[in-house]
Amino acid sequence: MSEPTRTVCPYCGVGCGLEVLPPAQPGKAVHRDGQGTPIWQARGDRAHPSSQGMVCVKGATVTESLYKDRLLYPMLRESLDQPFRRVSWDEALNHIANRIQSLRARGSIDAFCMYGSGQFNTEDYYVAQKLVKGCLGTNNFDANSRLCMSSAVSGYLQSFGSDGPPCCYDDLELTDCAFLIGTNTAECHPIIFNRLRKHHKQNKHVKLVVVDPRTTPTAEAADLHLAIKPGTDIDLFNGIAHLLMRWGWLDAPFIDDCTSGFSAYADVIQHYPPDVVVRRCGITVEALEKAARLWGESKRVLSMWSMGLNQSSEGTAKVRTLINLHLMTGNIGKPGAGPFSLTGQPNAMGGREAGGLSHLLPGYRLVKNPQHRAEVEQFWGLPTGQIAAVPGRTAWEMITGLEQGAVEMLWIAATNPVVSMPDLERTKAALRQSPFTVYQEAYYPTETSAFAHLLLPAAQWSEAPGTMTNSERRVTLSPQFRTPPGEARPDWVIFQKWGNG
Repeated sequence: MSEPTRTVCPYCGVGCGLEVLPPAQPGKAVHRDGQGTPIWQARGDRAHPSSQGMVCVKGATVTESLYKDRLLYPMLRESLDQPFRRVSWDEALNHIANRIQSLRARGSIDAFCMYGSGQFNTEDYYVAQKLVKGCLGTNNFDANSRLCMSSAVSGYLQSFGSDGPPCCYDDLELTDCAFLIGTNTAECHPIIFNRLRKHHKQNKHVKLVVVDPRTTPTAEAADLHLAIKPGTDIDLFNGIAHLLMRWGWLDAPFIDDCTSGFSAYADVIQHYPPDVVVRRCGITVEALEKAARLWGESKRVLSMWSMGLNQSSEGTAKVRTLINLHLMTGNIGKPGAGPFSLTGQPNAMGGREAGGLSHLLPGYRLVKNPQHRAEVEQFWGLPTGQIAAVPGRTAWEMITGLEQGAVEMLWIAATNPVVSMPDLERTKAALRQSPFTVYQEAYYPTETSAFAHLLLPAAQWSEAPGTMTNSERRVTLSPQFRTPPGEARPDWVIFQKWGNG
């Protein structure tokens, strides 16, 4: 029997370990999909510390996506009302290079933008940063992580001075009380939920609190479900803080030694008495007091959140207000406790590490920090001042830039913004105005390919070696075990080939 290839699931930020086996194995029937195509088999890797052999239905069936609707060759058209024609890689990359050179000759390199993805390997992300922010000298690289993780990034930065969840999955089995806020973990991160739920069931003292306007499968498992009105998370958190301070459930030594600004915070939370909070949140005083009591009486409180907090106009403020609860009670920096952002995409965390947002540089560095820019310039062998000192366009600012005529070339890779961006009709209208859109993707057709001028076939998971970082910042190798179909190339190879050209 062939030895399995150990890899990581490419679906979500849990980062489950997988073992994949080839379709044909001695003495075994060939495994086929619904169309009769022989496919690789996937199973959980029991040796992987994050998932411990568990796998959800998405991971178990991931290999079925390897064969369907693949983009096989570069294709070009002059306008959106024309059909695509197949072109060579040289012609495709030369077409891009000529347009970039034209922008540089006019001193308009900031009219170029690249929109990447948490589906990238970390190596794809890194090469793209070096190419765009280093060689081209524009910080106009952003990723679809902007839509889900930027609130967590900013919240961690503003509260701690550095991005990165200060928790790990082992905390799931060590906590006394878990607060799940704005996350349907049972369906969206099932392996994380399974670990937590097992711990919850086996230990009667462990409590589970779910904050969600909806009654989800996650909420149904809770000891306390706070079905607050949408958008009132800050009121709830400050209301809990108000009661904790009133009841004296503070960690004064931790506050004195490890925090600053507590007196100003105390002035704020005094304006959130129970009668105000329950009216705004639409919950009972009893429920609010129970939540505060569970937090205050527990020795180790672990909070987890996802899109319910992050995808908000006040997402960063919500994250910081939640973190403040941990700081005032000392529920951080010890096993089973801390604020834990659950990543949505398989490598959004690796993208943050590689500087894959318009305000970041590799290694948790910031574009605005002169020392950080100098360190990266020196490492990349660039002239001083080559990296721009101001953040580039965010994902949505790229769309508004197209509307205003300020963005003249948009390169989209490994994401489908015509489905995932906010205000889709406005997004489509802006993409129709784009003078030139490059779309680098493994699949065709997609909703976004209808708005592209140049299509570049990308290899996908299983066809290019690389690494991915999951929510707990564990790095897992994702080796190549298949040959890319047609003329598809790994994303980093496309960037490297074009950059060398």
